[in-house]
Amino acid sequence: MTPEELLEKGLAELTPVMTAAGFEFVGTDTSVDASGVPLVRAEFQKGDRRLELHVRRSLNAVRYHFGDDVMAHEDLVRGAAAVDRIPGEPQYPGFSEDPMSGFRHLRADIEKFGATFLKGGAKAFRALKKWVDKNPRKSGIAGLGR
Repeated sequence: MTPEELLEKGLAELTPVMTAAGFEFVGTDTSVDASGVPLVRAEFQKGDRRLELHVRRSLNAVRYHFGDDVMAHEDLVRGAAAVDRIPGEPQYPGFSEDPMSGFRHLRADIEKFGATFLKGGAKAFRALKKWVDKNPRKSGIAGLGR
């Protein structure tokens, strides 16, 4: 499956939750990464908020933009779990041979952890980003214990 075909199928998974929150799909950009692998970049937008997706052989990168502030998916989920006290583990990225699983997992995470991005104000998003910046992800062995 090409990245374009995968994205098209993945959009069917994400569009209902994004449009329900007032976002519009604003298009794609196709290129080739440094290793020669095709890459499709896509975005949903609502005012000065953007959900950025990168697709290669699967859903690769997810970033949330609110004005000039940007967070990776993992950071948004980590921040929302801590600041908004949302229990449970994220599903994305998950591990599967099915390239569509990333989109299903992302949708579940957006529905569970994404309220600040989808419906909150800039002040709430900045507070979440501030927490993330003050509490960086642990790496190495320290990162394994959560």
